[in-house]
Amino acid sequence: MYRNKIKKKERKKEKKTLKTIFGFFLLGNSIFLFLSFFSFLFHWKHDQSQLEKLFDKEIIAENLLGKMGAIISHCFIHCGIGVSAFFIPILLFLKGLKILFSKKEFFNDFYQSTIYKFLFFIVWFPIFFSVIVPHQGIFSGIFGFEIGNYLIHLFGKVGLYMLLLTSIIFYWIIIFRINASTIKNGMKKKIQNINKKIDTTLQLCSYFDNNPEMDSSFRKGKKMLYSILYKKKEDFSSIDLKIDLESNKKKIIQILNHYHIEICEIKANIGPTITLYEIYPKVGTRISKIKNLKNEIALNLSALSIRIIAPIPGKGSIGIEIPNYKRYPVYMKDILFSEESQKKSHNMELPISLGKTVFNEILIVDLAKMPHLLIAGSTGQGKSVGLNVMIVFLLYQKHPKDIKFILIDPKKVELSIYKKISKSYFATLPNSIEPIITDLHQVKNILNSLCKEMDQRYALFEKYKVRNIKEYNNVIKKYNKYHLPYIILIVDEFADLNMNHQKKQIEIYITRLAQLARAVGIHLIIATQRPSVDVITGLIKSNFTARIAFRVSSKIDSRTILDCTGAEQLIGKGDMLFSNRNELIRLQCPFMELSDIQKIVDFYGNNNKKHEYFFLPEPGIINENE
Repeated sequence: MYRNKIKKKERKKEKKTLKTIFGFFLLGNSIFLFLSFFSFLFHWKHDQSQLEKLFDKEIIAENLLGKMGAIISHCFIHCGIGVSAFFIPILLFLKGLKILFSKKEFFNDFYQSTIYKFLFFIVWFPIFFSVIVPHQGIFSGIFGFEIGNYLIHLFGKVGLYMLLLTSIIFYWIIIFRINASTIKNGMKKKIQNINKKIDTTLQLCSYFDNNPEMDSSFRKGKKMLYSILYKKKEDFSSIDLKIDLESNKKKIIQILNHYHIEICEIKANIGPTITLYEIYPKVGTRISKIKNLKNEIALNLSALSIRIIAPIPGKGSIGIEIPNYKRYPVYMKDILFSEESQKKSHNMELPISLGKTVFNEILIVDLAKMPHLLIAGSTGQGKSVGLNVMIVFLLYQKHPKDIKFILIDPKKVELSIYKKISKSYFATLPNSIEPIITDLHQVKNILNSLCKEMDQRYALFEKYKVRNIKEYNNVIKKYNKYHLPYIILIVDEFADLNMNHQKKQIEIYITRLAQLARAVGIHLIIATQRPSVDVITGLIKSNFTARIAFRVSSKIDSRTILDCTGAEQLIGKGDMLFSNRNELIRLQCPFMELSDIQKIVDFYGNNNKKHEYFFLPEPGIINENE
């Protein structure tokens, strides 16, 4: 018995040795053939002319593999199957790999399917080249030349073209398992997408032409905006993301099982920037165990950073947010002209778009209900782009008589692009030289004047016994009185205002407006790249319940703006967190090219010349102790 076991082991070793030798033999031959075939393409004329004398010592073959390479290449390519001969070394190479390394059925199946595919092309290519380039024998070989001529004699050239085309169509149908239903479904989807685009265009044009509240220039401006942005529409295919999806799911389950954490189900939602994996743990599982595995999960998935939401509000699941390997941008045109966007913004007073959620839903919020917005984020993370998107969305939605902007731009370059529409869309001080406030000494005056405008509006509301600007504008239609527009104050870099010696007084004005201005239609959007406690004080934060955080540098900055961590884990380029009344939503901010903004501003500037500035009252004295 013992001797039999030894003999069996020795036989196994001998078989393995022979198998290894044969595997390397095939690999070596495949490389030899490939190099000789490749060299033949360049040197066949010289070598073929001396083929009969090739074994003479004086004759030198130019083939890379010498005389033997020249002869073998001549037999396989010229006398044989033409360029299809290159499939032979490829098959030998795969067979060698299979013998040496493969014990799995996958490789066997792959090798067999590869042989079937190559056999088709070994026959098809020589015939094809014999018809396309009949005078180049090295492409078709004698095999292709003879078979091609015979088929031309039977079917004619046109018939042979049809035969080759039909055969390649049948080949793709068999390989990719295409059937009538898949073709029908594909065509149906294409037609639906085209019809959807046409319907959207017709609805928009009908809305612009039939709305009596819009004058001709405003309708024309909306159509023009549609044409500027929508012509650049690009389709995105998320096939690559779906390929990685199952792999990531398996890796997450693997790491959780390793730490003895059982789950019932795992779902995935692919967003523009991140994919949210929803984990449904079994009853009795501690949430803290999963939260503590954050670094291990990130390592196993090779992710730059991950964010764990434990639990997801309103759901019995835990969320793991993982950045997509290939992120796709959210373009402003896709939001502005979508049916979803139109429905959501229809009944809003001041609709602004913030972007798309991880569930690919468009988030539109009403600034009139927020009623003010605080934005923070490090340099280059999307803050200024976000402001531009909000301004353009409001320009698209509102008529010049309904909305006026006050822009404070300490950097002097970020908001200067809107100077051309200042006469139609801006509120300013009487006798003001610059419509966009860039001089820090003028900030106090404009805020002072805005507070005075607020007080005057409250006096009007008291007179007409109304509670807010919407009720007032509805009432004064009867009396044919002056229509009050909404006023939106936008500060691009709030930290720069706090460097001024008038910091305390500016903070008092901002706080007073934030506390009282909502009802009279004055709203604030304040942005800063330095969300420290000396810039965003507790008094300001308490009056700005709606906040946006782009990527920040530290957890401290994230807590300052959001009252929680998470903004330091964002991945930049418009990736942001929106917090409003204890609800935290992750979004991808839309992107809009500067050239498109310039075109829109130029058009509105040229076609709204009949509108004038909205002049604020002269600055007055306000009690700083209020």
